[in-house]
Amino acid sequence: MVYEDRSDAGYILADLISKRKIDEKKYVVCAIPRGGVVVGAKIAKKLKIPLVPLVIKKLGAPTNPELAIGATASFGKPIVDRWLAADLGIGADYLKKEIIKKKREAKHREKFLGDFNLSKVIIGKNVVVVDDGLATGQTAKMAVKILKQFGAKRIILAVPCAPISVIEQVRGDYDEIICPETREDFMAVGQFYKNFQPVVDEEVRKILQLTTDS
Repeated sequence: MVYEDRSDAGYILADLISKRKIDEKKYVVCAIPRGGVVVGAKIAKKLKIPLVPLVIKKLGAPTNPELAIGATASFGKPIVDRWLAADLGIGADYLKKEIIKKKREAKHREKFLGDFNLSKVIIGKNVVVVDDGLATGQTAKMAVKILKQFGAKRIILAVPCAPISVIEQVRGDYDEIICPETREDFMAVGQFYKNFQPVVDEEVRKILQLTTDS
């Protein structure tokens, strides 16, 4: 399956989730900016449940920033793939600088998008974690770590596409995983979209404002 765009992927995921008798009073969609918010907005609208952003930043490799060796939020301890970091010869000094940099970027994005008081919104709720796709799974691992700290009751991962190996890596972290497209020959998230244009923070903030106002 190749999705038209992130909105199309959101509608398809929403249809799959809606088959599960969702009680809108007990659920919340927690979307990863930027692309995940576009997907998550369609799910939240169809299921009539709240949408909140969960800002997480990938920790990139020195020579390839798109290769995630870990992930971090603006607070708390990051997660790091120590095996991958060792294979790439990444030292502690680089990791420390990268973590500080990405925590700062995450904080800046949170301020720009607005205060959603996640700890209050998440506690005791069933949470649907949404992104526009998984590549290494580091962001998904960081997300579930945060949500468990916030007292989420049940955590579902809903993503349009992912490598089979990554789904298996994160399966134990989530109560349920919904992913229509899994491949062994996975190269990049963008291969599953006809339109995979970059999403900017301004667009994400507008989507969140419209969702909140409605």
